[in-house]
Amino acid sequence: MDFRNKFSYHLIVALISISLVLVLFFSGITLIRATAAVAFFLLFLTLTIGPIMRLWKPASKVLPWNLPWSWRGELGIWFTIVSIVHISLIFSDRQWDIIGYLIGVRLSGVAGLVAIFFAIILSVTSFGKVIKFLGIASWKWLHNFSYVIFYLVGAHVINHSFLRSGRPEDWIHWSYLVLIFIIITLQVSAFVKNVIKYRKSLQVRDDEVSP
Repeated sequence: MDFRNKFSYHLIVALISISLVLVLFFSGITLIRATAAVAFFLLFLTLTIGPIMRLWKPASKVLPWNLPWSWRGELGIWFTIVSIVHISLIFSDRQWDIIGYLIGVRLSGVAGLVAIFFAIILSVTSFGKVIKFLGIASWKWLHNFSYVIFYLVGAHVINHSFLRSGRPEDWIHWSYLVLIFIIITLQVSAFVKNVIKYRKSLQVRDDEVSP
């Protein structure tokens, strides 16, 4: 457990996030969609760390800068920041008629707003002093909601990418499906590995107690 959020790590993640947004924007993708894509990519990175560590223990030594343990908090926080920028651009596009937007918002929009609400809570509780105050067990329980965020955001992007007229428009919509598939595959694989490990431990115990 890394209780620190390092400024240098935040700076690197921020620069990468801004660079990706600019690359997508200058490639012809609107700023609203560019921020949505980068936010989802940051969420993807955040959620793949846990399963990768369970599936492949040496990952912490192979990946650069000890990425799996020390960068997860920064990635999650910047997912929240970029998501807030994304929804702010949507409100700005509607002349900040937030009430009107909320009245006419679709179910997928509600899913996105709820995801941002949960993301803000998790980001606030990602700092060392807050973690120590809550306790590791309470913190882990709270941060299980990261997968609630994933499914809410997944439903949101699938609706916007495939269930509206004229979609999908370009490659970025298909990339969402690829990232969602990878996350689900990693999660299922890690779950199966844990079950197999547990069953083997039971078998070892039975062998030890049997005459």
